[in-house]
Amino acid sequence: MSILLLLFAPAIFAAYVLIRLQICLSRARYLVDTYGMDRKKLRKLKCGELKELRESIDTLRHANDAFGLEALVRPYRS
Repeated sequence: MSILLLLFAPAIFAAYVLIRLQICLSRARYLVDTYGMDRKKLRKLKCGELKELRESIDTLRHANDAFGLEALVRPYRS
């Protein structure tokens, strides 16, 4: 049983890494499509920073703070 685990461990780890990568790319794609942000500027951000950016954008949207939202999004627009 442990031999099978050793054989499948790299495949399981690779699947985990690919899923995390797709989640991160999906977050960036959403920001590009919805807010017109530049992909090159978003590439500099790490996945956790993209998550924080999206959460802060959602918070400002729900608070109806247009000026705060524009100030937050403007540096990342093309």
